[in-house]
Amino acid sequence: MTAPPLVLQWGRERYTLKYDEDDMRDTTLGQFKEVCREVTGVPSNRMKLIFSGATMKDDSSPLASYGIYPGATVKLIGRKEDAEKGAPVTEEEREENVLIHKIDDIASHTTDVLSSRMQAYLADAQLYIDQFLSGAMDGLDQKALSEIKASEHKKLNDAYMFINETLMQSLLKIDSIVCPPEAEKARQRRRQAVKLLQSWMDQMDRKKESVKQAEATISQ
Repeated sequence: MTAPPLVLQWGRERYTLKYDEDDMRDTTLGQFKEVCREVTGVPSNRMKLIFSGATMKDDSSPLASYGIYPGATVKLIGRKEDAEKGAPVTEEEREENVLIHKIDDIASHTTDVLSSRMQAYLADAQLYIDQFLSGAMDGLDQKALSEIKASEHKKLNDAYMFINETLMQSLLKIDSIVCPPEAEKARQRRRQAVKLLQSWMDQMDRKKESVKQAEATISQ
C-alpha cells in the first residue's frame, strides 16, 4: 500500500508531502527544512517545526528519531521574508492559495478517514485468501466454516464499498475545483492529490480481484 502523505501545517495552509518510512530514516531535519522552505517560502533558519507538541531542534537527526511516521502532521511556525518586509500579496496569489487549501483539505480528510481502513482491508483480504480459500481450514466443521466464510466475505465487500465510494467522492470533489491556467501551483497540487487517491483505488481493486480469483479457483 502507498504510504499516506506527511502533512505539513503552516497556519491555515496544509501541504501533503510524499514521505515513506525509508524516507523518514534517510532524511535529516535539516534536509526536511529545505523542503519546507521550497514549499512555503519560509527561510529554513527562521522556521520552527513542531511534532506532537515538541520542537525539533537537531538538524542532523533523521525524521524517524522524532517519532514522525507516514500520515503524521508536522506544524511549521515562521514567516516569509517578503511578508516580514511588508511585500504585498496579489489577488491572484490569494485566490491560488485558497484553491491549494481546498485541495489539501480534501486529501488530508480522505487520508484521515481511510488510511487505517485501507490497511485493515488489505490485511483482512489476504488473511481471507490464506485461511479460508487455501484449504488450510478444511478440517473444520463444513457448515460452521461456510458461515464464517460468508460472514468474512460480506465484511470485506462492505469495507471495499465504503473505501471505494469515499475515494470516488474525494476525486469528484477535487475534480470540481477549477484551477485557472496561470495557477500552476494549484494545478500541480491537484494532479498530485488525484494521483495519490487513484493509486489507492488501484490497490483496492487489485486486492479485490485477488480475492475474486481465489474464490473462482476454489469453486471449480
